[in-house]
Amino acid sequence: MKKNTVKKIILPLLASVVCLFNSCIGISMDIQMNRDGSGKLTMEYRISNMLDSLGSFSGNESLPTIPVGRQDWERTAERIPGMKLTSYSKRETAQDTIISANLDFSNPNALVSFLTSSYTGGSSGENISINHNGNTGSFDFIIFNQPDAEYDTNLISLFQSVFNDYDLSISFSAPGNSTMTITDGKGNTIPAPASAATVSSGRRVSMTMDVFNIINLPQGLGVKFNW
Repeated sequence: MKKNTVKKIILPLLASVVCLFNSCIGISMDIQMNRDGSGKLTMEYRISNMLDSLGSFSGNESLPTIPVGRQDWERTAERIPGMKLTSYSKRETAQDTIISANLDFSNPNALVSFLTSSYTGGSSGENISINHNGNTGSFDFIIFNQPDAEYDTNLISLFQSVFNDYDLSISFSAPGNSTMTITDGKGNTIPAPASAATVSSGRRVSMTMDVFNIINLPQGLGVKFNW
């Protein structure tokens, strides 16, 4: 394969993966919604140490940076009325940097604003929406849009090995019963992928899926919570 052909294939794939939740490979996100629209957001990032030098590659300088320090999280929260960082921790292993943060939000719009600013560099306003009406509401989140590109099978195998054991987990709870619907990247309801572990109804609903399986979905992936 020619060098320029490889570059055309690998850079879009890298960009799509690296931009997923601000360059994270693994992420856990839990949303607890109160009746009045306030609540708590708990997030944990697992950032592969392999990505530390990615920004130095030609063509990747404009990719969004990762909020790794407490001050990064505080600055992001302070820019959004109704959002407050309540706790933060960071630890490192031989493979990953693991960052955990808890944030309180006073209204649903603060939650959407924060996620929009944190997800793909703030360009995902059309991918996150919330409607709240007293005790009921809905929360729509497009997790991944499949890029219009074809990738070499050897590269797919490479990335499958790199992303092994990295998951994306999202959960939601509200007073009373909640339901979760799986969608494609356009918000259309689809059956849950076979590789996804889901709890679709109850006090707490959730979906967990291997990151490689997410980026390998031909139509993208999203979730919709109703309560």
